[in-house]
Amino acid sequence: MPETPQDPKRINASPTKEFFIYMLTRDIPLTRAILDLVDNSVDGARRMQANGDFNGLWVRVELDRNHLKIADNCGGIPVDIARNYAFRFGRPKDAPLTPGSVGQFGVGMKRTFFKLGRHFTVYSTTSSSRFDMDIDVEQWKAMGEPEKADEWHFEFRNVEENLTNVSPEEIGTRIEINQLYDTVAENFALDNFLTRLKQEMSLAHALSMDRGLAITVNTIPLRHEPQLLFVSDKLKPAYVEKTYPRAVLDGQPGPPVKVKLFAGVAERSLHEGGWYVFCNGRLVIRADQTATTIWGQAHGMRQYHPDFAYFRGYAYFDSDNAALLPWTTTKTGVDVDSPVYKNVQQEMIEISKPVLTFLSNLAKERAAFESGDSTDGTLDQAIQSAEAKRTDALTVTPTFVAPQPSPMPPGPRMQKIQYSKPLVEVEKAKQLLKVQTFIAVGEKTFEYFMKYEGEE
Repeated sequence: MPETPQDPKRINASPTKEFFIYMLTRDIPLTRAILDLVDNSVDGARRMQANGDFNGLWVRVELDRNHLKIADNCGGIPVDIARNYAFRFGRPKDAPLTPGSVGQFGVGMKRTFFKLGRHFTVYSTTSSSRFDMDIDVEQWKAMGEPEKADEWHFEFRNVEENLTNVSPEEIGTRIEINQLYDTVAENFALDNFLTRLKQEMSLAHALSMDRGLAITVNTIPLRHEPQLLFVSDKLKPAYVEKTYPRAVLDGQPGPPVKVKLFAGVAERSLHEGGWYVFCNGRLVIRADQTATTIWGQAHGMRQYHPDFAYFRGYAYFDSDNAALLPWTTTKTGVDVDSPVYKNVQQEMIEISKPVLTFLSNLAKERAAFESGDSTDGTLDQAIQSAEAKRTDALTVTPTFVAPQPSPMPPGPRMQKIQYSKPLVEVEKAKQLLKVQTFIAVGEKTFEYFMKYEGEE
């Protein structure tokens, strides 16, 4: 029986560790849990290189059905940060900020530990300290119970501070998780899981890799595709840049949120078209084609349509205080109720409208050409002659620039007619009609029919 509290009015409402772990891990996919560990490495890179140049820094992920290991050379975790903040469940208000952090909620690393296995080790070395810890999850869950059920701390196995002779090659963090749960081990053994993990990782951290960060999975370097938009003298994407002071967002002092928006056209792809949203360089929405961004009647816009498969929109939210950014705790979507997102969403809608008008006109131009109503290809030519350039290398304009559609030619509307007949017969018709092309055969036979059968 639990002891009666000294205060007879006190009611015990503390969570059990079993329940806490279940709630913490139940809704996050395995790939996203592993990405949380990479997020921490990226934060280490940001602490080391505030200028954003990550050349020479690396993150190495290894996994099989027996274990997961992630190692980096991104500065390590200082002992005082590990002792007071890094392993807390949630981020204390007094925790020091990493400017531009992507690991902002204080749950990712611990959530991954508990999601994957029954045992984990952490080794970390900085230029002046090192520590390691070895945690058996089942023992930790039982620790302090029932005598002290709120005993939630971890312990260092070894710790050293105030070091002066640390080699640069030693600096970094290594995390190993083993005694994997059965479902985790089964997934890690699947080729399609590994393929999906690499794809999601390369998408999530494309911007960091653009800046030189090398990421490998089972020794294979990840490849990534930069954000590209078509540009030429006649075709230029739109660009909007705004700063939202924190005082405007929630009335509190603190760093602002900076937003950059691009809207334009790129290689046609039905599934790749849409809006892409980044928070502090981390992709949180990819190719969105829903009301979460701009699409649908709720925003006074058309639903996403195959005509819009050329469309690309890129939204970059950045702040030294990551808590101000409009992302979810799993970093797989945006918080549509975020004050900054509500403001920016309207900007996204407005910057998209001229692009979608151009693409609608392009579809009409192609339909008119196919039907024979027009031989004009002005808009199509603008697409075909444009060059794909990275968003960070664009000469920007505030509004989308594109040629206007040509007016329909005067005269009756035209319609193309197509049909197939045996080649021998068509060749004979060419000889009889004294023409050289199959098109001329069709035109002459139609004229013959209308002359003798269609005229009154």
